[in-house]
Amino acid sequence: MGKLLFLPAGKSLKVRPGQTLISAARAARIVIPQRCGGHASCLMCRVVVESGEVSAPSPLERRKMSESDLQNGVRLACQTKTTEGNCTIRIPDSKFKSVVQAALERERRQNEEEW
Repeated sequence: MGKLLFLPAGKSLKVRPGQTLISAARAARIVIPQRCGGHASCLMCRVVVESGEVSAPSPLERRKMSESDLQNGVRLACQTKTTEGNCTIRIPDSKFKSVVQAALERERRQNEEEW
């Protein structure tokens, strides 16, 4: 069994070889956005393999992802499977979350100026 660490949450768990990253994330109660049910059609479940070993890209993943993304460790969590080794996975912030955080920060600054 390998150990899988999810960043930025900092949660880790032991995983069986062959388990998809999306199912491991679910087991750790970590949300990786997706709409297609694991069919690699929405491309929402992109993650970055920061270190360690995962399965080679599937033919479906190779068709959907650019070669530069794959070389930089960007993978689809619905297609990428664990191996015997340990691995660190980073889940990028969603663009929507970034926009909401920026709006909340602006509102907080405005409220401070009014006081």
